Amino acid sequence: MNLLDKDLVRGALYGHAIGDALGLGAEFMSREEVRRQYPNGLRCYGDILPSALRNAWQRGEWTDDTAQMLCILDSLLKKNEVDISDIAAGFYDWACMDGRGMGRLTSDILFSASFLEKPQEAARISWEKSGGKAAPNGALMRTSVLGIWDYADTEKVVANTEQVCTITHADPRCIASCVAMTLTINHLVLGFNNLANVLTEITPAAAVYDKGVGDYLHMSFDQSLESLRLDEASSIGYTYKTLSAGFWALKHALSFEDGLYAILCEGGDADTNGAVAGALLGARFGFSSIPEHLVDGLVHKKELEQRIGNLLSVLG
Repeated sequence: MNLLDKDLVRGALYGHAIGDALGLGAEFMSREEVRRQYPNGLRCYGDILPSALRNAWQRGEWTDDTAQMLCILDSLLKKNEVDISDIAAGFYDWACMDGRGMGRLTSDILFSASFLEKPQEAARISWEKSGGKAAPNGALMRTSVLGIWDYADTEKVVANTEQVCTITHADPRCIASCVAMTLTINHLVLGFNNLANVLTEITPAAAVYDKGVGDYLHMSFDQSLESLRLDEASSIGYTYKTLSAGFWALKHALSFEDGLYAILCEGGDADTNGAVAGALLGARFGFSSIPEHLVDGLVHKKELEQRIGNLLSVLG
């Protein structure tokens, strides 16, 4: 039985938060605009330029992507299991107390009349009203920790992922994206680092929910970063777009730093792309590979460190 690598666990969760916090600097920019605004690259929190959007956060502060991931983690630590009602209540409380950056679909569902009583039903009804077309990345962006919880049982990883995704996102493409992400993180933190083999193993499990996920996973491994068109205005928030960004970085990056910077320089939904890519890169290269200034510059580093420490204590 493979043992959990604690450096890789820390890498995944710190990578998630760092990719989110640094990615805010390029959020909703085009590829060309990122290069114009950051001619020397977006490599530290101090580089982040002020704007009406970005001024809602301090430099080095993570956004809703990590805030919602921590809602999941807090519930896991409190309940010692995946408790859908408790996680849903955590999302709702966060939305009421903060809610910065929350997507429209998530907001509509969290504040619907039936959400706290029947969250998954509220999400399903919302999706059906969209004609089954709404598949944004709002569930994928928060899901990394579910690849670590119940790490010894991949069937539980998949079941947990589906249950938490569908609290707000009922589309099969969203579930497939989340399962691909959590299973990959699960494999990586257990020391399975042959990426071709990992892709072969995780794709069928994700494709149970939507067969199209395999095309995006293989495309991200085989094609150039530019061909993914992460800044394409009509689809920057599409769940498979963000999944492709993360898996491109996982396959092609030679280090955490270079992989994350490459994704952020493409613009688009950069904080979410950064959170997903950062989590995957951290799970591959480990916490020890992440530049100290990116770790120490996190505004809420102490809070994240405490939670990770508690998680590692529970996992043993």
